[in-house]
Amino acid sequence: MKLALVQMSVSGNRSENLRRAAELVRRAEGADVIMLPEMFCCPYTARAFVQNAEAEGGTVTEALSRMAAASGAYLIGGSMPELENGRIYNTCFIFGPRGE
Repeated sequence: MKLALVQMSVSGNRSENLRRAAELVRRAEGADVIMLPEMFCCPYTARAFVQNAEAEGGTVTEALSRMAAASGAYLIGGSMPELENGRIYNTCFIFGPRGE
């Protein structure tokens, strides 16, 4: 089994962070499991968590699903600020090789 641990710097631009994460996942070609870092989609600050929080099925989880399917690997989505019932959680989503 080959495991790829992705390290990346993040910016205040979520779209750019997702683009960079997708690029690094592509570079992990051949890995069976790929793991992104904690809060890979936004800076690690309370303000950024509030600004970037989204419900499951939003931009970030859809991007993670596509990355997993494109790589054919299990993708551990590090973590992201998930919004559920008005509260923000530090959530880690995991996707299978087909993006499920």
